[in-house]
Amino acid sequence: MKNQSGSMWKTIFQWSGVVVSLALADLIQYLLNPKSRWWDFYTDAKWTDIVVTTAGGITMYATIFGIVRILSGWINKKGLLKNNILVHFFLTTGVVVVCMFLLLYVENVFYEQLWPESAGGNGEVDVDVRNYLVVNIVVAAFVNSFYNSFFFFEKWKSEVMETNKLEILSHQLRENALQAELEVLKLQLDPHFLFNNFSILTQLIEINKEAAQEFLSSLSKVYRYILTTGKKDVVSLDAELRFVETYFHLIKIRHGETIHLTVDVQEADRRKGIPPVTLQLLLENAIKHNMSTLKKPLYLSIVSEDNGRIMVKNNLQRININYKSTGMGLKNIKERYLLLEGKTPEIAETPASFEVVLPLLNI
Repeated sequence: MKNQSGSMWKTIFQWSGVVVSLALADLIQYLLNPKSRWWDFYTDAKWTDIVVTTAGGITMYATIFGIVRILSGWINKKGLLKNNILVHFFLTTGVVVVCMFLLLYVENVFYEQLWPESAGGNGEVDVDVRNYLVVNIVVAAFVNSFYNSFFFFEKWKSEVMETNKLEILSHQLRENALQAELEVLKLQLDPHFLFNNFSILTQLIEINKEAAQEFLSSLSKVYRYILTTGKKDVVSLDAELRFVETYFHLIKIRHGETIHLTVDVQEADRRKGIPPVTLQLLLENAIKHNMSTLKKPLYLSIVSEDNGRIMVKNNLQRININYKSTGMGLKNIKERYLLLEGKTPEIAETPASFEVVLPLLNI
């Protein structure tokens, strides 16, 4: 449908160019010498002769622009020439000049046969004929250059619009792919979280049923948070900290005074965003990889940093037990930040501590 519309406009432009070219050539010729004997033809000749002459002029320009259109179509099929506007212009202009000479010669011969009394070597008429030849060549070349410029602009505009559409489609596909990756990464949280906490619940049932019941109640609240944030890529830090408070209650049931958590976050930072369950994963990793006893407690902290960041930190006292780790926690956080923000958290380990600096997101 689009190609048919473009072809229709080309046809309309070509035929309007024929009429405009003929009218413009006559106007310029008149402005150059309005008292020329050239115009006696239009006052002395029969109306049929005028119609035939006008039709001949239209035919001449239509022939020229038809040839130009065919030549342009041929050039557009050549890979090295199709996007070169100078090649288009010089080739078509050359064709216009040659065709104009030939067609004006034919028209002049026809004109002498139609109106023989004007022939006979009249100097003024000869000058007018030469002027008419030059004017028509200039007009045809001008209209041809305008024709080429117009359609190169239309082609350029069409290509730009097509490129923009492709870029928009590419962005949409990229966003869909990123969204799919985020969904996959968020789905990884559930089995990871459930595996660890059901293991703790199993142990508590064997040791203390009342503690197990309290643990299960808190666990249901924690899991409710995971379900409500499952379709979100970013949540407020304030909501995440409230979730951490409930989660840490589960930890205290299991570990008692062997683990401590300090939260010192500025109010302005609480209004910013963070990927859901990020803090829980970091706390869980710290607990899993470090020992905690009454003599050597595990200290966890979440504090505000400069430039809209927070730090999650724990003292380092590694468990000297080799076990197979899923490696899912930190990897999950890094990949989610990379997809959402284009950068990853800063992770640093010293002989005394393990630190993760998280950039806060806009929500």
